[in-house]
Amino acid sequence: MVAKQPQKTGDTIVSNFRWGYRNLEDVTNTSPGVLITGSQNVLNNESSRIQIRQGYALDGATSTVLGGVMASFDWLTKNNGEVHMRAGGLTTAGNDGKLQYRYVAPSTGAVTWRDLMTAQTSVAFNFTKFWNTTESLRVALFVRGTSFIYEWNGAVTELLSAGAASLTKAGDTWTDSGFYNAGNKKVIINGTEYTYTGGEGTTTLTGVTPTPVAEPVGSVVHQSVVTTANSSLTGVTATFPNGLISVLNNQVFLGALKSPTVYISKVNSYTDYSFSTPRQTGEGAALILDDNVVAFIPQEQYMYVSAGKDLWYNVNFSLQTSTVGVTYEQVNALLLKIGRRQGAISQAFASHMKNNIITVTNETTIDMIGRIENYFGTPQTKNISDSIKLDVDSYDFTNGSIAYWRYYILVAIPVEGLVLMYNLSTNSWEAPQTLPVSRFYIVEGMLYGHGYNTFESYQLFTGYADRVYSGFAGYPIPAVMTFSYQNYGTRIDLKSANSLYMEGYISANTTINATITYELDGCATMKSFEIDGTDTQIVCIPVSLASLGKNSLGKSKLGGDGADSIQNLPPKFRVFLTFDNTDFFEASVSLSCLGVDQRFELLAVGLMAEMSTQIPVSNTQ
Repeated sequence: MVAKQPQKTGDTIVSNFRWGYRNLEDVTNTSPGVLITGSQNVLNNESSRIQIRQGYALDGATSTVLGGVMASFDWLTKNNGEVHMRAGGLTTAGNDGKLQYRYVAPSTGAVTWRDLMTAQTSVAFNFTKFWNTTESLRVALFVRGTSFIYEWNGAVTELLSAGAASLTKAGDTWTDSGFYNAGNKKVIINGTEYTYTGGEGTTTLTGVTPTPVAEPVGSVVHQSVVTTANSSLTGVTATFPNGLISVLNNQVFLGALKSPTVYISKVNSYTDYSFSTPRQTGEGAALILDDNVVAFIPQEQYMYVSAGKDLWYNVNFSLQTSTVGVTYEQVNALLLKIGRRQGAISQAFASHMKNNIITVTNETTIDMIGRIENYFGTPQTKNISDSIKLDVDSYDFTNGSIAYWRYYILVAIPVEGLVLMYNLSTNSWEAPQTLPVSRFYIVEGMLYGHGYNTFESYQLFTGYADRVYSGFAGYPIPAVMTFSYQNYGTRIDLKSANSLYMEGYISANTTINATITYELDGCATMKSFEIDGTDTQIVCIPVSLASLGKNSLGKSKLGGDGADSIQNLPPKFRVFLTFDNTDFFEASVSLSCLGVDQRFELLAVGLMAEMSTQIPVSNTQ
């Protein structure tokens, strides 16, 4: 080799990670600071740092039932009480599925999931909410591919006392707690159903049969599910297999997964789908689309309907006047301009996000459907998954779902054991998260997920360990930040570097493993280092935290959770890792950690690179 004069390569330190995670371009041909394949369980936070994601903890009891949650629903009762429902637990036995609701004990705050329906041969429920005008209650309606519609009002209380023919509760009356006044005067206590005839407006139900006198004080009481057969509906085929249900303006849309027919109920009724000719305002209706119905999503004054593999419809109601002056209401099913395989994969893969519908399509892409202000009058589709196309093309989306939470679009891919997160503040994807969930739910604004492998539910992004529950500290979170290969401004020249700079925040119990990979896949060499969170030469440890290593973890807060840090962060670290130079064309930096309750956040990283004095050897003839 021939020597030449060294030159600086410019600013080699990356402190802006706005591009997030990408898997589309060649990893040697993308911007500095981009996370690439191999990264997992890390997030770009609002302060432009990359951090380890937080873990998850059991919401309720552990379970060994190898039948995960396949459906869920969250809604608010008339009194704005949160109701959370889940369906799952169906094993190879084929008849042990359950529909449950989340119950929080008033006295202890303990969470349990209680049975609402048992011995189910299918847990493929779909849900909607509906205002019951007879009872003046908001209720949940649900279907599961049979010729029935189910209704539950979410009413739950605790038993204060039981008499020979009475049930007494504390506090509000039974009516005020959301129990029925008119129909379905039935409640369940410890698996036994009781019928009552009066007392709803007081704290004591009367005429209770059979006798509930043996029921223990403190038992949980909930309203029974109302079951309505299609044979009791007007305007719906008795054998129609109700698989999809939604509501727009308190009119029910009913569909089946193997039929192009959509039934629409009268306003304020889910049992009457009849209509006149010409059709009058608020009456029922029936539509036959060009393919089988897949999903309903109400948005603005429309019901968006996905059908087959390709189609999206915009269903709406408009007043018309006939040539003879008769006013009637027309139901319109406008076919949107959508390409091949742009239909939703399933109902669970169609949801809301602010002004848009979010969906996973059959192509497969992750899309937003909505109106672009001041530009298009009709809904437009935007593919947001191109930057991770290679990942998306390889995933199996079976039994997954999509949701929106706190400026994130969340995509559960349970077969892969992953959750994808699209950050709307940066318009970029986060690295894949290894979370075993199939559905999401939100409790008092916090994100939760239902388990896919077992019949469990979890609070997500809490603590710094996975699957924490009482008596178990949890599993370590395998966090990896792998950055794109950088050539520092020139692909054809060799570079040299003898130090790696890192800056960020680290808790005292954390060890960061840093690796430099020279040339793609390390075909030149790899160098590895450790950063120790207790190393006072590189970590600014406040006096109040300096004795952490002498105390038990249960007595000392980790991660700078006290008032010692003005940013509520672990101690700051800054380090130059030095080493013997290896000339290179391109290099990648990777950081990882694996441990329970470990935490670090990266603020800046980069090789202190400059042009090498060596000229690459050329192959000449």
